[in-house]
Order: sequence, then C-alpha cells, then structure tokens
Amino acid sequence: MNSKVNDKRKPGFLAPEVALATFGVRTFGCQMNKSRSEHLAYRLRELGFSQAERLENADVVIFNTCAVREHAAQRAMGIIGQFAREHKERNPHSLLVVCGCLGQLQREKLLEKCKEIDVLAGTHNWEDLPFLIQRAWWEKEKIVAFRETPPSLYEEKGYWHSNRISAYLPITFGCDNFCSYCVVPYTTGRQRSKPVEIIEEEVKNLADNGFREITLLGQNVNSYGRDWGREEAFEDLLSDIEKWLRGKKIWLRFLTSHPRDLRRGIVEVVKYSDCICPYFHLPLQAGSNKILHLMNRGYTRENYLDKVNLIRQSISGARVGTDIIVGFPGETDSDFQETLEVVKEAQFDVAYTYIYSPRPGTGASLLKDDIPLEVKKERLHILNDILRGIYQKKLPRLEGKIVEVLIDQKEGDLVSGRTANNLRVYLREAHALEIGEWVEVLLTPGEGNKVYGSVER
Repeated sequence: MNSKVNDKRKPGFLAPEVALATFGVRTFGCQMNKSRSEHLAYRLRELGFSQAERLENADVVIFNTCAVREHAAQRAMGIIGQFAREHKERNPHSLLVVCGCLGQLQREKLLEKCKEIDVLAGTHNWEDLPFLIQRAWWEKEKIVAFRETPPSLYEEKGYWHSNRISAYLPITFGCDNFCSYCVVPYTTGRQRSKPVEIIEEEVKNLADNGFREITLLGQNVNSYGRDWGREEAFEDLLSDIEKWLRGKKIWLRFLTSHPRDLRRGIVEVVKYSDCICPYFHLPLQAGSNKILHLMNRGYTRENYLDKVNLIRQSISGARVGTDIIVGFPGETDSDFQETLEVVKEAQFDVAYTYIYSPRPGTGASLLKDDIPLEVKKERLHILNDILRGIYQKKLPRLEGKIVEVLIDQKEGDLVSGRTANNLRVYLREAHALEIGEWVEVLLTPGEGNKVYGSVER
C-alpha cells in the first residue's frame, strides 16, 4: 500500500485514460458531506473525468462516508462491501474509492472487510483526493492516504451543483466543541473558518449564475471566525453577504447553530434582513441539565429556552428546528421527562430524533451504556408521538395563509417547495410549475403532517 503522493500530483497532469473515465459519488450523512461531494465532483471534472448518470455505470465509484451514528456507519460499511463485490464482477477494471469520516475513523476495519477498495483516504487528505484518484486510475495502484493533522487553512472552493437552484456553501470545517457523544472533532480536526474574501467570491459567483438560494454550512456556523479570535464574525458575515446580494432575489439559509453561541446580534441581523431566511436549527439534544452537562453542551435547559423565546419574540413567523438524543448514559426516567417538558414548551417546528449509540474515542464512550435498548426505543416512540401531536396542532393555524414558496422538488405530478422559514408545502394541480420558480401559495387543509397548498393566480 502506498500512502505517498508522487510528483505527478499536479494540476493539469492528465493521463490519457482519464478523459474516458466516468465517476459516480454516493454520499452518506449530513449536508456538509453533500457539499464535500459536490466539491470533489467539481475537482474531478476539472481533471477530465465525466460524471456517470448511474453509480453502477461509473468507472470510478466514490463513497463519501459518515461515522456520526453507529447504525449508519454499520449500514454504510455493509452497502460498500456488497456494492464493491458486485461492481468489481461487472467491471474488474473499475476503481473503488472510500473517503470521509468512516474512512478516517475505521480505516483498518474497512480494509479488512472490503478488499476491493482501491483508494482509501482520510478527511485531512481531501484536497489531495482528486489527484490520488487520478494517479490510482492511471498507474493501477492501490493507495491508502492519511494525514495525521488537518491543513492549517480552509480555502476549499469550487462545487458542482447538480440542480442549479440551491447551493451549499461551507464556511467552516472541523469543530471545537467536543460534545461527549460526537466523533466529528476527532475525524475532522479543529475548526477552520474560510476566509471572507473566498466566501465573497463564491457568493457572487452563485448569484451571477442564477441560483435561487444559498445555504451556509458548518458544524457550528455561530462560531465562524472564532479561530481568528473574532466572536461576532458570523453576524458580520451575514451582513456582508446581504450587501453582496443586494438587488438580487436570493434566499440565504444557514446550518447548524449551536445554542451556546447563538447571540442576540445574529437574531437581530436575521430580523432586519430582506434575504436571510427566518429558520434556526438549534439542536437541543437533551432537556435535563444533568445530561446536558454529561454531554458537554455548554448550556442549560433554561439558557436554551431563553434562546428559543428570543427568536420567536424577535422575528414574526420564525421557525425553530432541533435534534434530540434519547438514552444517553445515565438518563433516568426523570431526565427523560425533563426533555419532554422542554419539547412541549419549545413547540418545535422540525425535529430529528435519535437513539444514543457510543462512538469510539469520544468522552461518552467511557461511560457505561446503561440504558437497555428496549427502553431507548420506548422513549424514542414517546418523544416522536409528542412531536407529532405538536405538528398536528399547528397545521390548522396555517390554513388560509398566503406564503411564498420556492419550488425545489418535482416528480411527475408531485410538486413541492419550501417557504423562507423552511416549511415544506406540497402543491395540488401544479404540474406545470418548474423547479426554481417562486410562487404565491394559499395553504389548504393538510394530510397527516404534510402541508398542502394551491397556487394563487
């Protein structure tokens, strides 16, 4: 196995075979991973590769992996192994590439379980990866590449956006929070913020190319610039972007906000903005102060509810989303009830819920996982029932309202889009609409937890 990058790793070095090679990417995990796949696609196109319509038809198959949750990691490993065997039988000359967090965290296990892997690279080798793929394709050699430390600067730019409507734009990479259940800081390294001048170039380029919305990404966007010693850099960046977009019809979103670092200044910028969408994804994780302390979250339930109230009181129509983990080590029935109390008080508009599973190397992995799986499942069921009840109570309040919707999904006669505050609306008799259109929609009675509407003519 060769882990070095030789002298042929230069921009513009193009093997004759590469021009004929196609690639496909399957992405596991979060929006940040999706943006990294888009960046990789952009770079490979620059090197002469072309993107296959189907993964099964690609000469170079890339799996960009996630290791945040144990079940997802195991599932990804199973999918990779099965696909690799079948694909190599169909196309023995193909190249199998595995990158991302799972590759960083479990390299030995991946190599043991999947002998078909041709290129295995860690998260710190991201900028090298296109050239590693190029070299492996040309020289037919197996490559394993892992840097011990991440690059000191985060200057990634250039993305292949498939739909030309919505774009992800990472502004930070890595994380400094070290929540005790989370493996991300160990797979990505400490936070690095992208220079303002690069973000400005990318935002203006997206605007000039007709994109309708831009989503700023980071493990904690609120801490943008803190690695430079600037506590209020994120609200300054939001204000700058609004100036760059002035006179253009573009929505600006951001994910994800750490509750500890959500400052009044950020809320104020959103409140007075014409383009920043009033949706805040604010992961709660738990409603018990004891569990929040064990999670190393850096806030209390009281602090959290103060932030939710600040958003709702400051911005009319703002919506709040969250993430919640049940079954964290030491979570008693009383602790779980405290989580339910916060959920009922916060009245979340969106929630993603998970069962705790230990991740290797994290602080929580040293704690006894003392909650039986059956109890975890029951708590998840109870939590989701309460959340469904909250959503169903909110649905009637939406009926009769007229909202602006950006169409972003269309399959046959099924058309849907999102409002500025991140409400998904399904449209009846709207098959003539095209992705990328803004339309005025009258909200009508929903079905289940879905919101429906009809286009106002």
